[in-house]
Order: sequence, then C-alpha cells, then structure tokens
Amino acid sequence: MPINLNDTGDEGPAVKPGTNEHELLSVLLDHPDMGFSPKELADLTDVPHSSVHKTLSRLQDKGLVRKVDSYWAVADDVAASRIANVVSLQQIEAEYGDDAYGEDDEWAEDAPDLGENA
Repeated sequence: MPINLNDTGDEGPAVKPGTNEHELLSVLLDHPDMGFSPKELADLTDVPHSSVHKTLSRLQDKGLVRKVDSYWAVADDVAASRIANVVSLQQIEAEYGDDAYGEDDEWAEDAPDLGENA
C-alpha cells in the first residue's frame, strides 16, 4: 500500500496566530539577520517576560528559532524560506502586477452565474 510522504500528521500550522509563539516568531522573521535577547523580545511584543524563555524553547524544539549565545534568531532554513517566498511574490508582482483583473471589477459583469452552490 503506498503512503503519502508529505503527511507529517500535523493538524495545523506549527505556530498558531494569536499565540505567544506567533508574536515572537513574527518579530524574528521581520529581522532574519538579527538576534534578540529575551528582554528585547518581551519589550517588542506583548509576551510577558516570564513567558519568553519557555516560548522560545518550544519554538527551538520545533526547529523554528536558534539560540546564539544569549540571543535568539529565526532558524537559518526558516529565514531562507521566508526570503524565497518574498522574492517569489515580488517576481509574480513584477510579471503580472498590471493584469486587468486587479484594476477594475468590470470583468465580473461578464462572468457566468454559477448559482448559489458555487
């Protein structure tokens, strides 16, 4: 029986929006070439200082962040993936940014009605 090699068994994203993990990771992703102390991360986010260390440890266990001396940064492969996504999106914008569908809604008048179940 064949198996799906891409099935990791996870039910959702590694970090859920609205969590302490998400807040800390967002700051680190915005500055992939910098490291922050836990105090700096607490000052930059709404994450209580008492929760920063535990949250960073969980992110490290997931392979999303790394610790260099007493500073925390986004993991190299996560930063590379984020940069690749930005570059890809910039390329799409450069290639297709002036498409007619984005400029006005007149095209919608010519679209067929797919009914209420569409």
